Amino acid sequence: MFILGNKLKLSVFGSSHGKYVGGSIDGLPAGISIDYDYSRKWLDRRKPAQSEITTQRKEDDDVEIIAGIHNGYTDGSPLVFLTKNRDYIDRHYDDLYYNPRPGHADLTMYYKYGDYRNFEGGGFFSGRMTLPLVFAGSIAMRMLRDMNITVVSYIKKSMDIVYNNDDDFDEDYPYNFSTRIPDKYLDERLHALIMKTIKEGDSLGAVIRTRINNVPPGIGEPFFDSIESNISKAMFSIPAVKGIAFGAGFNLSNMKGSESNDEFYYDEKDKRIKTRTNNAGGILGGISNGMPIEFDVVVKPASSIRIKQKTVNLKTLDVSEIIVKGRHDPFIAFRAVPVVQCMSAFIILDFILEEQHEKH
Repeated sequence: MFILGNKLKLSVFGSSHGKYVGGSIDGLPAGISIDYDYSRKWLDRRKPAQSEITTQRKEDDDVEIIAGIHNGYTDGSPLVFLTKNRDYIDRHYDDLYYNPRPGHADLTMYYKYGDYRNFEGGGFFSGRMTLPLVFAGSIAMRMLRDMNITVVSYIKKSMDIVYNNDDDFDEDYPYNFSTRIPDKYLDERLHALIMKTIKEGDSLGAVIRTRINNVPPGIGEPFFDSIESNISKAMFSIPAVKGIAFGAGFNLSNMKGSESNDEFYYDEKDKRIKTRTNNAGGILGGISNGMPIEFDVVVKPASSIRIKQKTVNLKTLDVSEIIVKGRHDPFIAFRAVPVVQCMSAFIILDFILEEQHEKH
């Protein structure tokens, strides 16, 4: 099992072409109502074959809770859930046993696990493993809503198509757009670019922006359990995420301290201290300062493409060539948006539950 979290612990298991993927959540308080319809909404936003710009693998993604619930409410024991894999085709991966895909974990999987590796569909390195992340995170997001904490994620950039506005919209708004970039004109441009890329047999990367609203000040820990540390750990657990930046991020290198420092002021209406800018992304010293927590993650282009690529045959060590077969995402960031959103919620809920535990 792979485990994430402190007070709230998520473990996941399974593989892309195995019988099941699933997980368990330990640390949920007893008496939490599981909103299946709400979780279904987020699972549907992640699942394959939902549009022409995703992989056409067809999965129901129905989740069955097999432990940790009684009469619709959590009972205090670990919540264990399963999803059955139905539509997988192993023969598409026969050529990849000795010929690792450039950019994919095929090679490092071989180095670590040798001939015993689970390589069909990428095994447990597959994006299929994000399903339990979304289900667990959707429960967290539903609990945060009751605390008036909301999480919003959307596509911010792909190639030269950039959404630079800082509009204040809700968690559902980006899903009204075919590419999840929340602007009609940019959405049309990005959709056309994705369709062109599909015809070329290639793939695209993207930047996903996340904003977490109404996080109470004082949440988090310094050093190793900072908000940045734990969010980053969760983000880098999502296949294809290769970078993260909080607030103004790498643009801070273009600023002086007089420009980057977020000036404090007292808001008479809300009766609390705020900042006039948010270059720190709502976090100071690893702890929330009451402003929105904001960060970007970069999702690399999917490594499974239909263009001929050179690789090395693992058996002969000779140069070989591959063209990846099967059904793959040309724009994996599209399906990564709800994964990033749900994982962000999981980490913030973990911090809040830990804070509540310490106070008691």
